[in-house]
Amino acid sequence: MLLFANAAFFAYRFYVMQYANPATDPIAQQIQPERIKLVQPEELARLAVSRRGVACIELGPVAAADASRAEEAVGALAGGLKISQRRVDEANRWWVYIPPLPTRAAANQRVAELKKQGVDDYEFISDDSVWRNAISLGVYGSEESANRRVDELKRRGVRGMQAAPREGRGARVYVQLRDAPEPVRLRFVELKDGFPGADVRECPGA
Repeated sequence: MLLFANAAFFAYRFYVMQYANPATDPIAQQIQPERIKLVQPEELARLAVSRRGVACIELGPVAAADASRAEEAVGALAGGLKISQRRVDEANRWWVYIPPLPTRAAANQRVAELKKQGVDDYEFISDDSVWRNAISLGVYGSEESANRRVDELKRRGVRGMQAAPREGRGARVYVQLRDAPEPVRLRFVELKDGFPGADVRECPGA
């Protein structure tokens, strides 16, 4: 019993000295913990591109109409570095939709009906195009897939839908820069602010 009591006493003293004492508590020894910042995966990827000596980085996607402007912006900071373009053509797709309603109130009423029918994956179109007050129910890669969507919605009681080809957005362009030093890569990352929807990343296959 005496040996057990001594062992318990020394174990307690060890715990107090090592953990209960703020001077030895790892949490208490943190220096400026408020400066710790959680970085999202997207931001981490951008930081990696800007600081790592990757062979090729690209800005995009930008619309084909903005490709020349993007290439000029890259060329202005690239000096004699190699610049190229990667173009991706978007094929036409099939669109399931409810045609434009006469008023916003009518469109809102139709959206409320869709929710009651268990349809949550829709997109209300509120821009100033000819599709204003229409309701998109999905975009699909083939007519067969679009028709399956129509059949599914009919089983839920949805009516008045149409499935029709929807033209693609045309070519999307990525402007690529190769073998750039770090100062140029840092400035390259900033170019995306001038092209909505664009980002900076490592070139595919680089």
